Amino acid sequence: MIRLEQITKTFQSGRKTVTAVDNVSLSVNDGEIFGVIGFSGAGKSTLVRCINLLERPTSGKVWLDDVELTALPSAEVRRRRQEIGMIFQQFNLFAARTVFDNVAFPLRRQKLSRAAREQRVAELLKLVGLEQKAGAYPSELSGGQKQRVAIARALASGPKVLLCDEATSALDPQTTRATLRLLKDLNRKLGLTIILITHEMQVVKEICDRVAVMENGRVVEEGDVFTVFSNPRQPVTRNFISMTSNLSRVYELLEQDAAITRLKPGQLILRMNYIERSACEALVSQLSRQFQVDLNIIFGNIEMIGDNPIGGLVVIVSGAPESIEKTLGYLKDIHVGVEVISDARVSD
Repeated sequence: MIRLEQITKTFQSGRKTVTAVDNVSLSVNDGEIFGVIGFSGAGKSTLVRCINLLERPTSGKVWLDDVELTALPSAEVRRRRQEIGMIFQQFNLFAARTVFDNVAFPLRRQKLSRAAREQRVAELLKLVGLEQKAGAYPSELSGGQKQRVAIARALASGPKVLLCDEATSALDPQTTRATLRLLKDLNRKLGLTIILITHEMQVVKEICDRVAVMENGRVVEEGDVFTVFSNPRQPVTRNFISMTSNLSRVYELLEQDAAITRLKPGQLILRMNYIERSACEALVSQLSRQFQVDLNIIFGNIEMIGDNPIGGLVVIVSGAPESIEKTLGYLKDIHVGVEVISDARVSD
């Protein structure tokens, strides 16, 4: 559906040339939800604006449905841009217009009768669950409702693609989850291709099929969400994971010599990471029964991506030396990542 070929975007800042996007190539499939994640300044918002040519790339090509947008004259670009809806962090609604008029605004250039326009707006408001708010003004709406109006307005022209630029960043966690559920529902009902720009890893894990990680204007890592986040290859990806997981706290506690991390002779602290889709959810009880070891969980962070667990556990393992060795070997055999963080089996 969307193909970017060697996209570069530079800006002039005085005498200095700033490269916001640096030679990025990506493909987004028809009907998928594709996430682009990065810290502030990574270039992700500039990249998404290059997709609909709100920012024209300095070099490179943008394709929509096998049509090269970057080769089209301006008038044709404006026409094709109707196939790409866009929503923003700050909603960008008209404060002096009602919800109905905000949603109807993109229809003004279409040759629709008044009745057809009203029917279209009513359908869109029902789709986003705001049919009772048609006569309200943005100031009377919550943040989540404003974003739903923005989504309805973006869908008014019947786009094939919806670009979401930090669309949940101004929302509280509960409203964020509701908005993501709506986007996933629209993706399923309408076959809508969605590109999500975000700095929040939880957003990507919640609904995205694939993800690209950006840093300093470049895509440094790309793949399906489970693979990228269960086995991160780049430091920036590992930073995202550590920021949203409490597993890394064990290192701080070890440095502080916290009581919870003090081991008895023969014990060890083990970090287990799910790195394959087939990881067993009942891992702790299975290890205890099979190898006669005790596992005391001190940290845990397990989430589901689709039907697969991602995350891991930090545990204190106690047992006979040969039982612990068998446990470690078994974990590696079933492709659970194993890191021995602290080991009291070896005497000083």
